[in-house]
Amino acid sequence: MASQDARTAICSIRWDDEHARIEPLGARGASNGDIRRCVETADRVGVDIPLGWPTAFVDSVGRHHRGEAWPAPVDGAGMTSLRLRETDRWLTSHAHRPGEPGARCHPMSVSTNLIAIPAMRMAHVLGPVDRSGAGKVIEVYPAAALFVWGFPYRGYKGARPDRRETRHALVHQLRARAPWLVASSDEDWQRIRENDHQLDALIAALVARAKSRGLCDEDYDVTSASARQEGWIALPLPDALERLAPSAIG
Repeated sequence: MASQDARTAICSIRWDDEHARIEPLGARGASNGDIRRCVETADRVGVDIPLGWPTAFVDSVGRHHRGEAWPAPVDGAGMTSLRLRETDRWLTSHAHRPGEPGARCHPMSVSTNLIAIPAMRMAHVLGPVDRSGAGKVIEVYPAAALFVWGFPYRGYKGARPDRRETRHALVHQLRARAPWLVASSDEDWQRIRENDHQLDALIAALVARAKSRGLCDEDYDVTSASARQEGWIALPLPDALERLAPSAIG
């Protein structure tokens, strides 16, 4: 999800007994109408954007807007609560990278980062939805999925030669580990290699499937106010990709 259609991508996967088939990618970019149609027709949808804002941030801005005193401290833990949702902090502590015990994955702040702009767009497009991870639409962080699956998770975005090389290597590794994942044409694979938005959309679709199959970390309270109001990131299990293989599902 981006603030502009041209930088927004949709990837749909059709699952059968033998393969997971990437549907034709179609035109570049995605409009609000395209997103709504995807949500209407899909079994599960993974969106690469926060579905809510930190409660402390919303409360503080609301009080400030009403002319009241700013209630939250702006240093240390107070600033963290303004910047990061509970799910952001949870993901950093729960996501582990194979062979790198000290590595950490840090989601971006929806209250202090430019991702707030596409988050506003998605809120407008979706309207009221279940943000807890239990609904049809789930929040996905592709970098976190790549992180726990052992793929390159940084430095693959953009047109710089080194980033293109990293992205091409990532797609090559993904296809090697998931030979059951097939595309309608070589042109679609080429677009996924060349466009990091398409690649992120593909990863989001895989995580959406993992969520439907019970292959995400569920160590959180889905009924909590944090999950229902702020949103919750679906974090796939380290072995979820292999377990998504149609032959592995009885």
